[in-house]
Amino acid sequence: MIKLIASDMDGTLVSNNHDISRNNVNAIKKAQDKGVEFIITTGRSYDDAYPQVVSAGIECNYLVMNGSELRNAQGEIIQSLYLEQVLVEQVVAELQQLDMYVEVYTTGGTFSPSDKETCKWAVATKINNFHPEISLEAAYQEAENHFLYQAINPINSVHQIFENDYEVGKIISFSNNTEKIAELRTHLPKKYPVNATGSFSINLEITNPLADKGEAIKHYANSRGIYLNEIMTIGDSYNDLGMLNDSFGFTIAMGNAIDEVKKQAKYITDTNDADGVGKAIEQFL
Repeated sequence: MIKLIASDMDGTLVSNNHDISRNNVNAIKKAQDKGVEFIITTGRSYDDAYPQVVSAGIECNYLVMNGSELRNAQGEIIQSLYLEQVLVEQVVAELQQLDMYVEVYTTGGTFSPSDKETCKWAVATKINNFHPEISLEAAYQEAENHFLYQAINPINSVHQIFENDYEVGKIISFSNNTEKIAELRTHLPKKYPVNATGSFSINLEITNPLADKGEAIKHYANSRGIYLNEIMTIGDSYNDLGMLNDSFGFTIAMGNAIDEVKKQAKYITDTNDADGVGKAIEQFL
């Protein structure tokens, strides 16, 4: 019997057009009506995730920034695993030395010490990743007016984050050089006490070493008295691998998932553009 459903957002619950389908919402609500708990597990910050989830009509708890924070439906922080200031400064400095774009998710919003042009190219990379039909150059031209760009607060130094007493949940970087991204995912955890993963081949996500979606779900389930074999997890990318291991009862890969996710999951559902989350819930409940 399933008692908890944990779903990723981008590439999973959310379509490539950045919406949550009515069929997905209806399936989630049916599960909740049957007493099954639903929780969002995403690499996004809470401020980035909850408006879209709430506007779709879903009420649930959130594991955000790859498990760095657990928040309830009202946005209150229940548990946190943040990065220390010295560590943030060291990692950001190294990324900047490598000419990498840097974005920092904090309790006070999203900040970037990178220059304006670098930010625009990073946003263009995100747009091109979601919409390959839009060239990188065309995406760059529209980047400055895009909501992804407008959500970034420019800073001169990460010192400003800590001067305002904000906590850092995640450091993120984007690059079309996927080999460099892959190399950094291996290199950084060897040099620093961090966890390094990503939502896509073009991005790097750095968190507290204990911030892992799988471990966060296990801790959450234990606090609820839910056994691991009573949990359904649904994801599509690298940062979902931790929650798709054999210890969970029902692990679902999206039809659009990367090969590593499909190989690890026990089941495969439809794509994020074809209500894959809703179909998996309907099938197993």
